[in-house]
Amino acid sequence: MTEDKTDCILRDFRRDKCEHCTKLCPHRIALHGLDGKSGRIGNTDLPADYRGITLANSPVRTDQAENYVLFDKYAQTFNRGDVKSLYLWSESPGTGKTTTAAAFISEWVARDYLGALKAGEQPRQFSAYFLDINELQTQYNLATMTDDNDAMKRIGTKIKRTQDAPFAVVDDVGTRSSTEAFTSYVHAIINHRTSNAMPTVFTSNLPIEEMSDVFTQRLYDRIRDQCGVIHFAGTSKRGRR
Repeated sequence: MTEDKTDCILRDFRRDKCEHCTKLCPHRIALHGLDGKSGRIGNTDLPADYRGITLANSPVRTDQAENYVLFDKYAQTFNRGDVKSLYLWSESPGTGKTTTAAAFISEWVARDYLGALKAGEQPRQFSAYFLDINELQTQYNLATMTDDNDAMKRIGTKIKRTQDAPFAVVDDVGTRSSTEAFTSYVHAIINHRTSNAMPTVFTSNLPIEEMSDVFTQRLYDRIRDQCGVIHFAGTSKRGRR
């Protein structure tokens, strides 16, 4: 009997769905680490609850079937040089935006890894990054309240990694009020990525038009011009996973 065959993101790219793979598969180790918590997926900072989710096995695929037709086509552009950005939004939380964004991370890392091997190149250790704006703001607030310089350095590292990642998810944009200082950090991240046309998936509970009140007009214009806007219909499905 094989071990943990369902937790490798390469299963959707193999005809046998990794049926004969084990924890010692070198490709699984390269992507997930020997412990299943590190490797190239670990480098993305994807939350544990979302690791292993792909477009094929996404629990919201049925509820958002029409959108997923588009998402499957979108993922096919990942090995090309013209990958666009997406803005995923819904009025209600819990409709599957973050789950889908996490699936894009897995899809990107898998395709980046396989593409490099096919080209006879060494796959990148760091190709994608997931940033939860709400979590970052909570960490920032606590660090400033306690004058924690080490925590601020870790926050700085997350900001830099989000700026540098070939592909990034910026989750929960514009959902909480923040200080001018924290807002400037978020602006710096998004401005860097939009200025350099780096593919980014944003999620939000606000329609993209309301981002003009969150960001500067110039930055809003860049986001709007570079993003395909996808609406997630329905009400919260949290608790169904």
